[in-house]
Amino acid sequence: MVLFMMADDSARSRRLEEYLKEIADDNMASLRLLYEETSAGVYSFTLSMLKNREDAEDAMQDVYLSIHRSAHLYTPMGRPMEWIMTVTKNICISKLRARNKLNPLSDEDKPIAFPDISRSEDRMLLNEALKILTDEERKVIILKTVAQLKHREIATVLGIPQATVRSKYRRALKKLKQYLTKGGAYRE
Repeated sequence: MVLFMMADDSARSRRLEEYLKEIADDNMASLRLLYEETSAGVYSFTLSMLKNREDAEDAMQDVYLSIHRSAHLYTPMGRPMEWIMTVTKNICISKLRARNKLNPLSDEDKPIAFPDISRSEDRMLLNEALKILTDEERKVIILKTVAQLKHREIATVLGIPQATVRSKYRRALKKLKQYLTKGGAYRE
C-alpha cells in the first residue's frame, strides 16, 4: 500500500511537471488540466489564509495567472505541488498585506472545499470539526489531505520546521478523531 501511494505521488508529480513544462510553452489545455488537478488544494489553502470566499476565489485566479506567466521559471525537482503552494502562499500574503487586515471568518464563510465528500451532512460535520483546530493546524491538514503535500513540502510552504508540521498534523488528527468519535464534543 505504501509503495502504491509513493508510485502514485511520483506519477502525479511527473504529470504536474509535464503540465508546467507545457504551460511554459503557452499550452492552455495543460493549464486547464493543471487547474483541474490542483484547484481543490489551492482553493482550500487560499480560503484558510484569506478567511473569505471572494478573496480566496480572487487569489485562485491570481495563482493560475501567475503560474501561466512564470511556469518557465519552474525547475523540475519532483515537487511541483510545493512550488504551486508556495506561489499560492505568496499571493495570499501579498493580498493580506495590501488589505492590511486579517478578518476572522464569519460562520457562512467557514466551510472548506473538500470535493470528495458528497453528502452535505458529512461536509457540515467536517466543517464543524475543523473549527476546533488552530489556524495553523487547519492549514497543515488542508495541505496534507487536499493538496496532498508531504510533510517536508508543507514545512517549506508554511516556513516552519518539518518536526513542527508533523506534531501539528498528529495533534490535529487526534483532535478531529476525538471530536468525530465523541459526537461533536472536544476537550483539551
